[in-house]
Amino acid sequence: MNVVSSLIFRLNLRDVVKGLAVAVIVVILGALQEAFGQHGLDITSFDWQNILDVAWKAALAYLGKNFLSDEKGKVLGRIG
Repeated sequence: MNVVSSLIFRLNLRDVVKGLAVAVIVVILGALQEAFGQHGLDITSFDWQNILDVAWKAALAYLGKNFLSDEKGKVLGRIG
């Protein structure tokens, strides 16, 4: 399988799509954590602001890691 990775200090569309997927997964996991925690299935009582805050930070961290990684996945061309 030939996967095209972006060069160091660059992002491609695949990186952005995967970053958005990370954000969606974090929102789902955050909602499940709220549901199984203290709120039950009452989604109106979930702390959506906190869930979305964590989601955009996770997506930004993923994009930052990809921005700093070379085509082989090594961060700054050395780590990994």
